[in-house]
Amino acid sequence: MSDVPIEYAVRLPQRRQHLVDVTVTVPADLVAGGRLVLPTWTPGSYVVRDYVHHVQSIAASDPDGRAIELTPSGHTAWTLPDDAVGPVTVRLELYANELTVRTNHVDDHHALLVPAATFPYVEGGEDRRHLVRFDLEAGDGTVHGLLPRHPDGDDDVFVADDLDHLVDGAFEVGDLPTVDFEVAGVPHRFVWSGHGGAPDLARIAADATAIGEAAVELFDGDLPVDRYTFLCVGWDQGGGGLEHRDGSVLMMPVRTFQQPDDYARFQSLVAHEYLHLWNVKRLVPAGLQRFDYERPTHTTSLWVAEGWTAYYDELLPLRAGVWTTRRYLDALASVTTSVLDTPGAALQSVQRSSYEAWTKHYVRDENSPNAGVSYYGHGATLAWCLDLLIRREDPYGPGLDAALRLLWDRFGGTGTGYTEDDVAAAVSEAAGRDLTGFFDRHVAGTQLPPVEDLVGAVGLTFSERSADVPAAPRLGVISSETDLGVTFDTVLRGQPAWHAGLTGGDRLLAIDGLKVARGELTPALRAHRAGDTVDVTVFRGPRLLTLPVTLGEPRPERQLSIVDSPTLEQREAFRSWTGRPLSEVGAP
Repeated sequence: MSDVPIEYAVRLPQRRQHLVDVTVTVPADLVAGGRLVLPTWTPGSYVVRDYVHHVQSIAASDPDGRAIELTPSGHTAWTLPDDAVGPVTVRLELYANELTVRTNHVDDHHALLVPAATFPYVEGGEDRRHLVRFDLEAGDGTVHGLLPRHPDGDDDVFVADDLDHLVDGAFEVGDLPTVDFEVAGVPHRFVWSGHGGAPDLARIAADATAIGEAAVELFDGDLPVDRYTFLCVGWDQGGGGLEHRDGSVLMMPVRTFQQPDDYARFQSLVAHEYLHLWNVKRLVPAGLQRFDYERPTHTTSLWVAEGWTAYYDELLPLRAGVWTTRRYLDALASVTTSVLDTPGAALQSVQRSSYEAWTKHYVRDENSPNAGVSYYGHGATLAWCLDLLIRREDPYGPGLDAALRLLWDRFGGTGTGYTEDDVAAAVSEAAGRDLTGFFDRHVAGTQLPPVEDLVGAVGLTFSERSADVPAAPRLGVISSETDLGVTFDTVLRGQPAWHAGLTGGDRLLAIDGLKVARGELTPALRAHRAGDTVDVTVFRGPRLLTLPVTLGEPRPERQLSIVDSPTLEQREAFRSWTGRPLSEVGAP
């Protein structure tokens, strides 16, 4: 097999118009009848995105510059003629004005390029090296990449070992603030591409260092990389992250760093994507060992890959000392309550949720909470239950940490993916008894996580949070508010509004003839008692409807608090779990 690499060149001559020029050089031995494919999705985000939508133009030419016909092939690919000779140059113009961690965004400030959305691959050349060269003009700025730079020292050329490595990268281009730091002796960099000035980079570096050290301790070993880069995008709204082999792309609102709650979510996001260095990128579900970039690649184990990571992404900031114990327990109680209150849990197991991520989790509508569960939140709650089960058996032991380390020792970086049976075996070994029945009931089945029966293992209990005003009777909706008023995003199955015939998307106007504006829904409900029937007036599209709703019993906010007279075993289990003394729980 030829060792001639696949080469790409990137130019940004019209970045103000959100355009990026990409050139692909197809090696001569892959030209005749060769097929170029632009991926339809990117690993870590399990939904077909049809990146081909952003191709403005594509053209091919032979070594003498003569045009070569490209024939569309399938949904997102092109084929070269059987008699073509090479190497062949293929030029694309891409429109890049979709700012997420999974798509391209190019403007006068920065250029975020995600390889799956940018670089067509050449069939037959997937296992070759892939080179990416940036041909920049004065003023374009510096390239920050998640791939290693070319060994010849050219800062604008990056090298991937193969196609999977290429897709597992990302690039930011611009005159962007950065901060360098180390975790476990390994160089790290944080790159900020938001507007409004740089955040407190020193604080970010200190917190990321502490979180990273806690992650290394969790896996009881060295970092599996020789460098790591955070590419962080700041925008006016939204947030999220996407893991990569040697770094991650984060997205947060620009004022995140001035808001304590938003900054705590940022710390959790840092922990989440950093943990993926191990869990997902090197500890891989069997179904995700090799990707098909033209069509979905399924696994039933996203509840472990993402759910366990979501569990630890709030526990690690506590262990790292950047969260208080109370913040952590409040976040844990909030996720748990949401999971237990999700009607869709009766219809979809977390295992099915993992498999159906392509058509359910990422393609949501107003009825989604009634139809299924999130493998993130539900998986995190199951991870907590397993942690509690193990700690109940051994209050002085490492809990779920032990199971995660067993999986890492057996499968991490081996090229062999784990199965559901492997996970059950590791958890059972850590617990010292067979827990496969738990998996049958709560992972493959739809029984709710038994967290309330288990939380006493660490000296905690759920209790009603005291409030200055009584809880409002229950309408049974998930709502959002703007200056235009209140919208019912979801009407929860089996709840009062659902029985009355209200639906997601209804825009609330009034209750019992009184207007309800932003911030007024809960006070309006507090004027009534459970069992009262009220007239709810909504706009449903162009229609004005008034429906009678019989209000339900209130759902008081719950908190995690210390049990009466905790035992020594409970205290030690809590300390082993959190790294903090139980006495720090304190009052909410």
